[in-house]
Amino acid sequence: MTYHKLWFQQTASHLKVLRPFPPFSVVQKFIREYLPNLIDYMDGQGLDLRDPRHWWESIHIDAILELENSQGETLRVAAGIIEQWRNANAALRLITTPAMAKLRRESLNVSQHWLFYVSSRRPYPESLWIDVLYGQADTPPTETGCTIIEVTAPEA
Repeated sequence: MTYHKLWFQQTASHLKVLRPFPPFSVVQKFIREYLPNLIDYMDGQGLDLRDPRHWWESIHIDAILELENSQGETLRVAAGIIEQWRNANAALRLITTPAMAKLRRESLNVSQHWLFYVSSRRPYPESLWIDVLYGQADTPPTETGCTIIEVTAPEA
């Protein structure tokens, strides 16, 4: 797990928007059924296939968030942290597939999947994440409910 993912999860937890992941069996069953090549890829990378975190990360879900938008509606969102731009578009292609839409809808009960592209070598301040998260919560979702959000550090 990268520092940005840890920092993001710590901030989301502090903001009380972080929700627990569903049981490991949910992601394991999904990947085995719809994306079996990912298991070979994870194994080839030397990842511990007993660690649920690797399975969630392979489908670009680093957190499940629950936010309230300005209209008072509750949104449950899958969030992924991407640190290299070249990986962001490949991740977007994966998460917009019909199989991933089914996972979000039927197993995770989330309406959207946000990929946060982070490029800073330092952690982003909590105030920036608040602006990004709640700004995105008030942004109408794309047709697929999936989007890449470039997170930029404020000018010093």
